[in-house]
Amino acid sequence: MVIAHGGGASPDAVALRHAAERAGMRYQAISTSHALPGAIGEADTLLVLQPGLLPEARVALDLLRAEGDRVLVVSAGPGTAAGFERIDLDRAWGGALTLPGTWLTRLNSLPEDVAPQAALLRIALQQRLPEARLADGVLDDGRWAIVSNMEAAQVQEKSWLRATLGDVQHSAPSRWLARQAIGRAGAWLSERSWPRPALLGLAALLLGGGLASAWYEMPAAGFALAALAAVMLEGFLALSRLAVAPFGKVGRLVWLRRAVDAALLVIGVLAIDSLAQRALFPPLVLVLALLLLDRSVVRPFIEPISDRAILAGSIALLSGIVSPEVAIMLAALLVLVAMLVPRGIQRG
Repeated sequence: MVIAHGGGASPDAVALRHAAERAGMRYQAISTSHALPGAIGEADTLLVLQPGLLPEARVALDLLRAEGDRVLVVSAGPGTAAGFERIDLDRAWGGALTLPGTWLTRLNSLPEDVAPQAALLRIALQQRLPEARLADGVLDDGRWAIVSNMEAAQVQEKSWLRATLGDVQHSAPSRWLARQAIGRAGAWLSERSWPRPALLGLAALLLGGGLASAWYEMPAAGFALAALAAVMLEGFLALSRLAVAPFGKVGRLVWLRRAVDAALLVIGVLAIDSLAQRALFPPLVLVLALLLLDRSVVRPFIEPISDRAILAGSIALLSGIVSPEVAIMLAALLVLVAMLVPRGIQRG
């Protein structure tokens, strides 16, 4: 069960209710601290979070999940500077605590309009609830922070998007472009259910259009559409990372990139007007070389060669100058040469 203090009619409260219901939990809003004992059974454990807390530090959550009730504390200096409530000269509240439901009746001895979080912290300290100290460094990366106002929320949003999407260098153009676009509108997109399936559907339509173009003897258009599909697919994967944040992983979704490779293979075969074995050989060598390059350790200046959008777009341009077969062979030769360049950084 999720219990929120307030009227329950604000946009944030409605969003919290919907999130709780999607997770299969009950939601209840209380207007006074005296309503809390009636909502929690004596055998239950209550998790209390300081208002405005962004609770995404795994080490802090592991401390809360450990056996037994406890209150998180941090050093007073870094803690109060980060917006956490000071306890004394040495300690500040770490923003979260767990306590048994039997203690909630003590709220009835306090004024009805007291803030329940502050009152429960006071009760926990009076009852000498065991403490778990967070390292000061946990507050540095913004994963366990107090977001107290809109300005702080905007700053935190930018750093959160950057940390969640990860750093992608310009040497991986399609991924960089997709993550830059998603990073600018990620908060708006992640609040809506349609962008992810829309991006995936658009990528599928572009790949289908590429195959159809190759079938109707327009290979340059086919490769160009495949290049656009690669960017759309990277956008889908970037948005998927936001959807499963902070602790989830996109898992097997990254294998969708192989759909672009399959499309390049089929478009390449359809683009070459020759015997079956001759039509198959150049695009097959290209795709296999790309897969091998993906598993290699490469230098940053080599990485754009393995970018499917760059490669497919280059083949599309070359197909307007030379035959598609020659364009594919040149691309395959470039990838094979890239594999012979001395190894550099480990690819992520």
